[in-house]
Amino acid sequence: MTGIFRRTTLLVAAVAAIAAPAAYAQMATTLEQAELAGLSAEKRAEVQSRLSAGGQTVYEILQTILLNSIKLKHPASRIVALDFNRGIAVVELTDGKTTAVNFDTTTLAIKG
Repeated sequence: MTGIFRRTTLLVAAVAAIAAPAAYAQMATTLEQAELAGLSAEKRAEVQSRLSAGGQTVYEILQTILLNSIKLKHPASRIVALDFNRGIAVVELTDGKTTAVNFDTTTLAIKG
């Protein structure tokens, strides 16, 4: 089971790295617009405010918000895979291990 999880995690991370363009436009992609639409009004306003400051994409802002919340419960060093539809993030911990963290897809609050 661990081997399948590890391979799936690596595959998702590789696809995300390949699919991400080298330079992002300030306008949200169709996927990012869908992610924004699923957020609560408060969280959407927060993300849009950060987006207007420039320098980050919607996806990067969502990752930052999630990672900051995850770090309160787990000493995570980075998010290696993220599934907004299912509300799950796979994070690499500071000891090199990975763990799955569930979150609310509308508020980005960490569950459990």
